[in-house]
Amino acid sequence: MGWGARATALCLASGLLGGCAGGEHFFTPSAGGGGSTFGNLLAFNTTDPGPVPKAGAKEPPLQCPTIEVLDGTSSLRSYGGADQTNGDVKYQYSMGDLARECSKAGNEVLIKVGVEGRVLLGPVGKAGSFTVPVRIAIRRDSDEKAVAGKLYDVPVTIPFGQTEGRFSVVSEPLAVPYIQAHADADYTILVGFDEKGNAPAAAKPPRGKRRKAGAG
Repeated sequence: MGWGARATALCLASGLLGGCAGGEHFFTPSAGGGGSTFGNLLAFNTTDPGPVPKAGAKEPPLQCPTIEVLDGTSSLRSYGGADQTNGDVKYQYSMGDLARECSKAGNEVLIKVGVEGRVLLGPVGKAGSFTVPVRIAIRRDSDEKAVAGKLYDVPVTIPFGQTEGRFSVVSEPLAVPYIQAHADADYTILVGFDEKGNAPAAAKPPRGKRRKAGAG
């Protein structure tokens, strides 16, 4: 059972299911600018900082919502047959590092989310290029409604002669209403593979690698 059955509410018109996996892959870039190279991709470069606080009025630091992977969406398999056995697996996707960064702009919180993962080649899979369906959404915890979100078709390539490929995506800033500095008490970031949102297309052989006629 995939994302569509467990979290149809990630389409913004409906509500989210409450059950989420804990932050097993939770990753936060360090405040001092260190952390992994992937975490550093999240730096905001042109975000409107909003109105300047009045002299003497110190605004409390913004607490970014935590990231959770929705139950059943941390991995995904693509099959080459109707039996869906281990021998019929084309590709298996899995989540890796997750990161987020928040910024206040006027009366909104801008949340930028990064997801890394990898794809393994199955027994009937072929090296090539295709897309991985990754959904990122922001849930308002008071009523468990999705208030922002987007499905990303993330490109990934398994090079010829290899058995795995890696992918990464950094979302555009997702805007939600600012309620208080402790945004982690108001919102939760949800990520996961959405098998209903975009079925993987047939793999395209890498450029420069032509198959010989009759090759198996």
